[in-house]
Amino acid sequence: MAFSTDSDLTAIIPDIFSLGIENFADEHAKAEADIIREIRRRWWPRTGYKGEMNEALLTDSQWTRTCVYLVLWKYALPQLTNWVGTGGGTDRFREMISFYRDLYAQELEAVLSDGVEYDFNEDGEWDKFENI
Repeated sequence: MAFSTDSDLTAIIPDIFSLGIENFADEHAKAEADIIREIRRRWWPRTGYKGEMNEALLTDSQWTRTCVYLVLWKYALPQLTNWVGTGGGTDRFREMISFYRDLYAQELEAVLSDGVEYDFNEDGEWDKFENI
């Protein structure tokens, strides 16, 4: 299972790997775990199904943009900023953190509103659970 990869990051920020960090594999895994926790909290109880949600039954590609925005906001860009005042100037990465935090929230809401794809009967075909 992989909601996003480094190639998804470079599709959005082509120069991200020219900034001194070789990969964000660990950050993708952390972001995916955060999203799964959010799905469990906000979506799973509304399905009416008993027991635990099986994240392997989600459609990974439905969460790619959400995951990329979360990786950028919460994990990747904070490693690139200097977190000190810039004498009245702006820090490119701090501005990007706010931008991708907002995109993450918007994308998460959009997916939850549109309908989460989940293979409820485990037949290999995803059903869309709407109206969340």
